[in-house]
Amino acid sequence: MKNMFNSEYFWNFVYTIIFLIITTLLAYFLISERHLVQSLSTFDFVILSLAAYRLTRLLVYDKVLNFIRDFIKNSVSESGFIKSSQYFLTCPWCAGIWMSLFITCFYLYSDYGKFFAYILAISGIASFIHITISLLGWISEERKDYLKKIKKSEKLNRDKSTC
Repeated sequence: MKNMFNSEYFWNFVYTIIFLIITTLLAYFLISERHLVQSLSTFDFVILSLAAYRLTRLLVYDKVLNFIRDFIKNSVSESGFIKSSQYFLTCPWCAGIWMSLFITCFYLYSDYGKFFAYILAISGIASFIHITISLLGWISEERKDYLKKIKKSEKLNRDKSTC
């Protein structure tokens, strides 16, 4: 029985059950309060999507939370809970669904949640802009290097032909 609690699979199962319970409770409260998901506007959906994206990126990639990831990732424990947590903190898909659940609950049940989601959404847009500008810069540098290679090759060909 002790080995079962040290199994990563056990803790993945526990996380799944917790996720399903929270999702079911959220659905129950939404229905009982007549605050159906269909009443969410496109604006709400976009805000929640951007906020979930940014919150996931913050948890999985950003340096500001390295201390949490490093503490869990560098743990030498063979505990299933630690192994499952290591995977969760490095998998954007796994973290993303939990962050989506968190931000949706917070957004729907609290004005503070709306404010928090707006901040995350604005940050998410800024992140997209930064990524796009960086990508354009990389493409530009790659093309510049390619043109330099072509010019160098052409110069070598001209020098060979004049010899």
